[in-house]
Amino acid sequence: HRFEGEPTVDYNMGFADVEDGKWYTEAIRWAAANGIVEGYSKEQFGPNDLLTREQLATILYRYAKMKGQGFMGMWAFPLSFDDASDVSDWAYEAMCWMTMNGIIQGTGNNKLSPKGSATRAQVAAMLMRFEAIEQ
Repeated sequence: HRFEGEPTVDYNMGFADVEDGKWYTEAIRWAAANGIVEGYSKEQFGPNDLLTREQLATILYRYAKMKGQGFMGMWAFPLSFDDASDVSDWAYEAMCWMTMNGIIQGTGNNKLSPKGSATRAQVAAMLMRFEAIEQ
């Protein structure tokens, strides 16, 4: 949302747990309107939940796709991490693209830790790497 200049959108979100007027409300509204976030369901977003590494990868990847990047057509990029089978089906393409581009890296011992919480430091590093390829 900030990468795009914080645009205002007229979109009626159905997330009952996203209150109007919070610091994150318009960012979620914009991201939902653009298919970047979907929430746990049409009614539940979980704005106060910890963000997993695979959720962050998916959000950034959907934004990249909105900007014309991402995998096109047929592709194959197997993840070579010992815990690759822990990546959720809905996040696999995103995790592949993010690791291929060096945006997300392992957490040590050949682990990707897809379901682990993204620390503030990891988020900052991923955003810096992501922004570098977006320019």
